[in-house]
Amino acid sequence: MKKTASLKTLLNPDKIAVIGASKSKDKVGGIIFKRLLDSRRRLFPVNPKETAIEGHKVSPNIQSLPDDIDLAVITISAAAAVKSVESCIKKGIPNYIIVAGGFGEVGEEGKELEERLRKLAKDNNVNILGPNSLGIFLPDENIDTIFVEHADKALDRKGKVAVIVQSGSVGVEALGYASNTGYGMRAFIGLGNKCDLDEIDFLDFFAKDVNTNCLGFYLENIEKGRQFLAAAKEVTKEKPVVILKAGRTHTAVSAVSSHTGKLAGSDNVISGALKQFGIQRVYDDEEFCDATKVLSMLSGAPGNRVAVLTAAGGYGVMCTDYIEKKEMRALLTMAKLSENTKKKIKDATFPFTACENPVDITASADDRMFSESLDALIEDKGVDVIICIAFFAPPGITENLIDIIAEKTKKSEKPVIVFTKYGPFTDNSIKNLFYAGVVAYPSIGRAVRAARFLVERTKIKQRLDQEV
Repeated sequence: MKKTASLKTLLNPDKIAVIGASKSKDKVGGIIFKRLLDSRRRLFPVNPKETAIEGHKVSPNIQSLPDDIDLAVITISAAAAVKSVESCIKKGIPNYIIVAGGFGEVGEEGKELEERLRKLAKDNNVNILGPNSLGIFLPDENIDTIFVEHADKALDRKGKVAVIVQSGSVGVEALGYASNTGYGMRAFIGLGNKCDLDEIDFLDFFAKDVNTNCLGFYLENIEKGRQFLAAAKEVTKEKPVVILKAGRTHTAVSAVSSHTGKLAGSDNVISGALKQFGIQRVYDDEEFCDATKVLSMLSGAPGNRVAVLTAAGGYGVMCTDYIEKKEMRALLTMAKLSENTKKKIKDATFPFTACENPVDITASADDRMFSESLDALIEDKGVDVIICIAFFAPPGITENLIDIIAEKTKKSEKPVIVFTKYGPFTDNSIKNLFYAGVVAYPSIGRAVRAARFLVERTKIKQRLDQEV
């Protein structure tokens, strides 16, 4: 049975009980309770050894809680956590986040505990996230149950990417790094061991969520493979679905088993299936963040013809190499510029400007020249994607270029992707571009790869539309 409707109170609860809440800033229960103080929800700490935490009266036991709690965050050890769920169910609590490890990933005793949780969820029609879960983080709702350090302050609000991960650490570290240069996240979900709620439940939920336009998954095993693929194929007709599927080698598959207590399938079969069903696969955490970023900010590409605009000739040459390199992802080709486009660029810049693509307007260019050259490329019907190599070191280029590119990007039906470097200020420049609505990366390879993601996305959508 789909749980889409019931997940609303898990992800946006009004009343939250924290089982094992603590005054200690070093204990998981203390860290999570403190994070939830910013949520503006009603909090109900439970701990027999405390009377008050941060001005909140503490219940000595679960039986003392009110009857209308929406979510219980359980921060105590494995065996005690199972007993707590049993007690919470008697209070009518519908949703649970279980942080503790020590379940299916550690041996037979842990598997038995996990099976008890699975049966409790099924028999009582409740939602259990985990166990061994980092929980949830929804920036716009100020809901955060992640007890490890993460980019909670750095991530942009009003983000559109739903990030659903089996390994919490992979998720928080990837997003923490991505936030240095701007990343808009709608939600973070740590699946953990998936005793109840799994990737299909959240695929269904965020497919219907109007605030989500891209779904990214880090998965080590897909237990209901056919069901997930069929559901994802429907979702990807409207929203991109990106998967980082770990466990590609024989040794890595064994590592998956020890990490999650589950087995992973043949990688070749999985890779072929993902492609067939329109799911975009990535192979590391950097690719995961880069793909979900560009796919959430730009809708696709009308074709695969790329124009490169640069004030640094050498980088233009390197960019051409990356574009023409044959890869497993979508094929790119260098656009052939029209004579009219070349004339517009020469008229706007210098008689010696190289206009054959890559367009090198040289380090003598200024903001106006860059702006008018970009206009010419956007207007050229033979160009589908534009990569701007934007540097702020030339004396005529100022930080006003960020607003110039942003203004044109908003009006352009063609995607514009920026590669920039600015010494120790690189991350800040890319973040400023992000806040202005521009997709930017700190390397040529990543910028070109982002263009491939867009072309790949468009081809997937066209193919699925034709199948209807």
